[in-house]
Amino acid sequence: MKRNSNIIILAFCSVLMGCVTYKSQMIKGIGDIESARKNVIIDCANTYKMPRNYFKERKGKRFDIFWVFNEESKDDLLVFSVSPEIDGHITLGIKDSIGKVPCSYFPNNYEIKNGKLFVWNDGITPLRRDVLDAVNNFGVLDSTDVKRELGLLPDDFEDTRVVRIDHRLKSIHYYVCRNRIEKYKKVGTNRAFGYYNTPKLNCNTQY
Repeated sequence: MKRNSNIIILAFCSVLMGCVTYKSQMIKGIGDIESARKNVIIDCANTYKMPRNYFKERKGKRFDIFWVFNEESKDDLLVFSVSPEIDGHITLGIKDSIGKVPCSYFPNNYEIKNGKLFVWNDGITPLRRDVLDAVNNFGVLDSTDVKRELGLLPDDFEDTRVVRIDHRLKSIHYYVCRNRIEKYKKVGTNRAFGYYNTPKLNCNTQY
């Protein structure tokens, strides 16, 4: 009995230490969207767990690519949505090129944390080579449209790409305090913003 109690205590301490470790990486105090996004990525990279029903469907392969969207801010909160990439490809548009802001929604920013790739498009940053390399290294860079435009595909090429809509899969919605961006609450949901009760977050208290 005592041995079991010791195991439980050790397991609890391990979880607690892991939480403290990743929380210590976060930017603290007043922050902008970019800083708040970094904290969101740190949290998601350390805490996201793929729903059990997807293990069989994905043959044990965990989600390792995530889209990050910054939503309309609310009063003293910065709001983000993080969603797993499920299509298996991220398509480069025919007008997208290095040194220019992507015309499509191809990501122009990324961060890799704990073996997970987080991508987003801020609408202002020119596309860089390292973004293409990061997407390619994770095996999801799709240049089919560009190759077709340049006539580089064979005449009998069959386009098997599929855009999936999975209403079962939940995104993670983050509500981050503007004046203390290390303070936040998150909701795992497959509902759109405004269609569930927003979590209460008092940004004027320390905890």
